[in-house]
Amino acid sequence: MKNYIYLIILFIVFQACTVQNKANTEFIYHTADYDLGTIYDERIYNSSTGIYEYKKYSKNNLEKNIKLYIRFTQEDLKTIYELYPSSKSGMSDCYFKNYVIVHKSTLTFNSEKDNFNEIECNNNGNSIFTKIENKIESHITSSETYKTNFYWEFYKK
Repeated sequence: MKNYIYLIILFIVFQACTVQNKANTEFIYHTADYDLGTIYDERIYNSSTGIYEYKKYSKNNLEKNIKLYIRFTQEDLKTIYELYPSSKSGMSDCYFKNYVIVHKSTLTFNSEKDNFNEIECNNNGNSIFTKIENKIESHITSSETYKTNFYWEFYKK
C-alpha cells in the first residue's frame, strides 16, 4: 500500500513540474494592419492551444476568419523563450505613417490573456522583438497547414 501512495505522490510532483516547465514557454503573438486607424487584417497565434487565427475586415465587418492548428515543438518554444528578456511580460513593435498607426505586433509571454490593446506601442526598432517575430513568422508560414490554407500568398506574380 505504501508503494502505491509513493507512486501517486511521485506522479503528482512530476506532473506539477511538467506543467510548470511548459507554462514558461507559452506566448501569444498578435499582429494587426491598419487603414486610417482601423484594423483591416489581424493574425493571432496562441502557443498554448496551437491555434493560429487570421481575420480580415471590410468596413468594420468580419469578412474572412480562418483558424488553423499549427504546433511549435518544445525546442522552438524554448528558443523563442530564451530570446525574450524575462523582465517583460509583453513586447511590441509599431509602424506609423504620418503619425497614424499602420501596423502593430505584440508578444505576450506567460499569460492566457492576449494583451494586444494594453501593450504600449514601441517603435524604437527592438532587435530582440524582431528576432522573435521572425522566428515565429517563419515557423508558421513554413508549415504545410499554412501553405495549404493561404495558398494565394505563395503564387508568383
